Amino acid sequence: MKREIEIKILDIDVKRVRRDLRKIGGKLIMKPTLMHELYFESAQKERAYSSLRLRKEGKKTFLTIKVKKEDKNFEIRDEYEIQVSSFEQAKKILEFMGFKIFRNREKIREEYKLKDTKIELDTYPNMNPYMEIEASSKKDVNTLLKSLNIKNSQIIKGTATEIIKSEGLDPNNLTFKKTAL
Repeated sequence: MKREIEIKILDIDVKRVRRDLRKIGGKLIMKPTLMHELYFESAQKERAYSSLRLRKEGKKTFLTIKVKKEDKNFEIRDEYEIQVSSFEQAKKILEFMGFKIFRNREKIREEYKLKDTKIELDTYPNMNPYMEIEASSKKDVNTLLKSLNIKNSQIIKGTATEIIKSEGLDPNNLTFKKTAL
């Protein structure tokens, strides 16, 4: 389990962010990669987790459960993640266990690392890219924000789903191409 503290930054200039990250020592750890995500729900109305996701990142596949923690300024979640050998097999196992797919999404993600802080540049279909900063402490997030000269007006505490909805798009079905469930 890892604890993630994150915020998102809207209205970014991707070229400037890349340049500024390199200037302060950020290392590219993942070139732009297509990610396919399926989110599952159970028939159970009460549940201990906030999301159950199966994600294909290039040739790797991860199964993740996130448990949301309350905080005024940051998204804080405990994250439990394992790598699985097959996207399709993991999908079938979850479906056999009674989980239903309710969200099918794709995005292109580019990822950087600066010390223990992860910086992700996400692009969804029909949306401007945004940046997500994820760290293990609020101090690390705030330090990076200052280093990148991020304006408070660009910062948002929210999920990708909330951002997608604010753009008037359907967060449950957002793909670059037709992707079969």
